[in-house]
Amino acid sequence: MMQQSFRSVEGGAWPPFGVFLSRVELKARGSTMLLEFRGNVFWSQCLRLSIITLASLAFAEASAENKTNAGSDIPVDLELVIALDVSTSMDREERLLQRDGFAAAFRDADILRAILSGPNRRIAVTFTEWAGTSRQNVILEWSVVSDAASAEALADRLDVRIPGRLPMGTSIGDAMRHAASLFHDNGHTSQRRVIDISGDGINNSGPDPALIRDALVAQGITINGLPITYKPLLEGVADAVGMPLPPHYLIDYFSRAVIGGTGSFVEPVPAIEEFGAAIRRKLLREIRGSNEVAALQPGPLNR
Repeated sequence: MMQQSFRSVEGGAWPPFGVFLSRVELKARGSTMLLEFRGNVFWSQCLRLSIITLASLAFAEASAENKTNAGSDIPVDLELVIALDVSTSMDREERLLQRDGFAAAFRDADILRAILSGPNRRIAVTFTEWAGTSRQNVILEWSVVSDAASAEALADRLDVRIPGRLPMGTSIGDAMRHAASLFHDNGHTSQRRVIDISGDGINNSGPDPALIRDALVAQGITINGLPITYKPLLEGVADAVGMPLPPHYLIDYFSRAVIGGTGSFVEPVPAIEEFGAAIRRKLLREIRGSNEVAALQPGPLNR
């Protein structure tokens, strides 16, 4: 801030060269630098140069401070990437049930209590959709959920999203690789990084999901699965293997080739009316980070 005031000299006359007192205050990191200049127009040019120099120094200092603050990640109890299957084998009703199930879960009182029970009393969540190779799309950026208001706000944002429908098959390996990339420089830090991946079929394009899974587990990331198993012929699986298979085939596949890491588990969706309940059970277990939900029926399967 700069304040400039003209002072009178002998007899109250204004000096022809504009003698003045200039006061410059620049604040950086809570400290104040005060400068006073007195003189004629020549000195006013010196003052101008001094102001520019000091302002540049203050700006550089403030920028360095902002950079430091920006680099300070927010501690949370869980960083959770929710990866939603929107491949062509998922019809519109299923994609809406998937979206609505997660929105309802974040409005659930037990979910909120689980979030508030952690030492930091907050988690960070992002949502992405996936299908075939290079077919991934982040639909909700990272959000911190720490109270009823923030949980409701997240659910509201999810409610208004129209679920996508992406082509090019089912690439679970690429979906996991994409989900893991979202942890990088996300502005949060935690002891647990979890990928929550849903799907109604096996991998039929892109990298081997088991190889991607092993690489991510080595980085300390946990992958949990939500296989959708209620379809009579498991269309998503039949598309890949050319024949109908029983529901337990997809559960076994997720257990064998998808999930991994500390406390990883599979939570099947055994019936279309169970979509919301399965999502709620899965989120509770992921947020709590323990086996205390394992007794809930139908029970999650550990790897």
